[in-house]
Amino acid sequence: MVICYLLMKLRSFFYFLIAGVLALLALSAGGFYWLTTHTPLNLLKGGPTTTPAAAVFVSKQAPLLASMLVNPDRLESLRQVFATPAERSRSHAEFEQIKNTLLANTNLNYSRDIQPWIGDEITFAIATRDIDRDSKNGKQTGFLVALSSQNPDRSQQFLDSYWKKQGQFEQYKGVKLSYKQLPTVPKKTEPISPLSRFALPSSSLPSSFATALVSSSLDGTNYHNFVLLANHPQVLKDAIDNVEVANLNLHNKPEYQKALQQLKQGRIALAFFNLPPSETQEKPDFSLASLGVTVGVNRRGLVAETALVTDRQNNAIPTLSEPVPALQYIPSTSPLAVASTSLNNFWTEFSSAISGNAEVSKLVDRTLRNIQTAWGINLPQDIFNWVTGEYALAVLPGASNSSDWIFVAETSADSQQAIARLDEIARSKEYSIGNFTLRNQKITAWTQLTTSPNYGMGKKMKSAIETEAKGVRATVGKYEIFTTSVEAMDQALKAAETGSLVANQDFQTSIEPLPPSNDGYFYLDWPSSRGIWEKQIPLLRLIELSARPLFDHLRSLTITSTGETAGIRKATIFMRLY
Repeated sequence: MVICYLLMKLRSFFYFLIAGVLALLALSAGGFYWLTTHTPLNLLKGGPTTTPAAAVFVSKQAPLLASMLVNPDRLESLRQVFATPAERSRSHAEFEQIKNTLLANTNLNYSRDIQPWIGDEITFAIATRDIDRDSKNGKQTGFLVALSSQNPDRSQQFLDSYWKKQGQFEQYKGVKLSYKQLPTVPKKTEPISPLSRFALPSSSLPSSFATALVSSSLDGTNYHNFVLLANHPQVLKDAIDNVEVANLNLHNKPEYQKALQQLKQGRIALAFFNLPPSETQEKPDFSLASLGVTVGVNRRGLVAETALVTDRQNNAIPTLSEPVPALQYIPSTSPLAVASTSLNNFWTEFSSAISGNAEVSKLVDRTLRNIQTAWGINLPQDIFNWVTGEYALAVLPGASNSSDWIFVAETSADSQQAIARLDEIARSKEYSIGNFTLRNQKITAWTQLTTSPNYGMGKKMKSAIETEAKGVRATVGKYEIFTTSVEAMDQALKAAETGSLVANQDFQTSIEPLPPSNDGYFYLDWPSSRGIWEKQIPLLRLIELSARPLFDHLRSLTITSTGETAGIRKATIFMRLY
């Protein structure tokens, strides 16, 4: 009896133990599920949504749509995960600064007015270049912002509170529009730069600020609530019309869908540009229709994919599976390098692509003209045409804020004839051509005799005549190496021994997230080259101020092309951050 009693008690204990274990496992599974679904590390795979639902509000002809597909607070949480304890306070302050800047002069507070209801999508669109589509009375760009709402009641309370003591109201197709008194349409809109076709909005609300709370669905079943903000009530009316008539909105545009199909990596942001049509009467070989860009999060920074949609149906697979060996002659100290194959083909396609845009063509032509004037050569004819194999181009920092260039090109059937042509150009400019030995390598230099500026000054007078190298060349194995100084040539020749760029750990880290099959790299070490670019491009300082948190944390920028599918040219960009 005692034994039976003990067995019964023991069995009850086992039942209790098993039930407890099962309960614990269930609790652990639930906790694990909660952690895996709510942890900010999930953003490494992409945001909660992959396609902006607000695209249905935007016209298929809109110049620009840009969407962030994640709640801002989750993005900040992810940054805090990777930040060191010392950096977390600064990181939080930077996010607060961004929020305050975007809401400057609006009398709105993010924590009080927006955070309680904002969801996982923020979409900005340049809805139209001219709101009333009448250029005779001037042009006024239409802007639209769509904020997804996870709590429609709270977002409606926010709108009611904002418009409580101001504004007008109007019903349009069942949607309540709220707006301020309309100003007169300006007679003229000043562009912000020669390359702009529209003026960007200021951080303060325009006098014709308008809002609405609406719902939309991409598939007819899953509805999303949005707070729409615009700089004119007509922009909101157009947005509502775009939802009702499917073939009017961007979501149903074939080029938009084609671009998204090619952009497959996890994304937290997306942008789509409708590129302007060709401005020249001469029809180019192919024209650029639109550009899609997605941005994802990497543990070391941001990875962006681009899809350039053209009007042709070409297919091209990447030509490389590893960095070109020509990079072995680029020193590891180079802050800028470009390496690929077939420079002649690249130039042919590039010049054809930009020929339809007069402004971009003028910019490229002006840059080429400045280089050609300084060097006395025609770059397409004298350099690009014969470079059919590997090539690498790099900048080396020099003394007194000056820079040297290194160009390495694989020899081809036309390279010797091209070099002979360069010698003729040098002689026509009265340069001397001489040979000497450097690191047991035969070197050819194009030199010019100059008068020393220090002649006759001080106790030790220098020679009145000095030799200035205008260009230096060497044939090393199957490569032709060109530099702008003897010092740069010396660094190129010893790069394989002292450390080339391709063997540099920073460079390897900067290309690691990029597809191994590609068409080459554009590499920029931002801290090392920042001063050079700010000196050459004055407008860059203004751009840095507008995106200061990004530029302050930018370590390097690497771009690679990854082939073409059905006329869609693809590329990947990695922004390595501190």
